[in-house]
Amino acid sequence: MGFSISAISAVSVMGAIRHSVKAFTLLAVLTSASGFIGIQNVYADTASSVVMSAETASAEASVDTATGSAAQVLALVGSWQLVSGRYLNEKHEWVDYQILNLSAIKVISARHFSFTTMKNVDGVSQFWAAGSGTYQATATEYTERPELNPFGATKGAEFVFSYAIKGQELHTQRVENGELKEVEVWQRLD
Repeated sequence: MGFSISAISAVSVMGAIRHSVKAFTLLAVLTSASGFIGIQNVYADTASSVVMSAETASAEASVDTATGSAAQVLALVGSWQLVSGRYLNEKHEWVDYQILNLSAIKVISARHFSFTTMKNVDGVSQFWAAGSGTYQATATEYTERPELNPFGATKGAEFVFSYAIKGQELHTQRVENGELKEVEVWQRLD
C-alpha cells in the first residue's frame, strides 16, 4: 500500500514553520514596540514567504512509496558525490570506475534527478555521461526515468536501482533482465 510523502512532510514542515512564525511574530512585536515598525513588515513578509515556500515544497514532494518509511525515501533528496563504482560492459567484464578515473555528482530533488560524470585523462577533465529526468522511490528501490541523456535511453526508459543509505553514503545496485549491471557508492555533499 503506497502513501504520499507530501502528506507526511507537510505535517513536519508546517510544525517547524509554526515555530519560525512564532519567533518572527515575537521579534516583530519587540521591534514594533521599539519604534521600528518597518522591520515588523519585513519579518511578517519573511514569515509569510517561509509558509508559502513550505506549502509549495510539500505539495511538490509527491514521491510515492509502496513500502517502508517516508523518512527513508526523503533521505535520497540531496546532492551526492561518487565515491566508487563498477559496471558490467558489453563483453560481460566488470569495469571499475577508479581505473577510468571517473568523478560524478548526482542531485536528487523531490521529483527530479540529474547527474554529470567526468573522466580525468592526463589531468584533463573530459565529459563521460550525464542525464536528468524524473524518478520514483520506495524504501528499497529508486527508479530513474531519463528525459535528457547522451547515452541513447529512449523516452519512457527506466533504470531501476535497489538502494540503501548507510550513514552519509548511498549504496546502489542496478539489475537489468536479472543480471547485475552496475554498483555505486555515493557520499552525501549536503
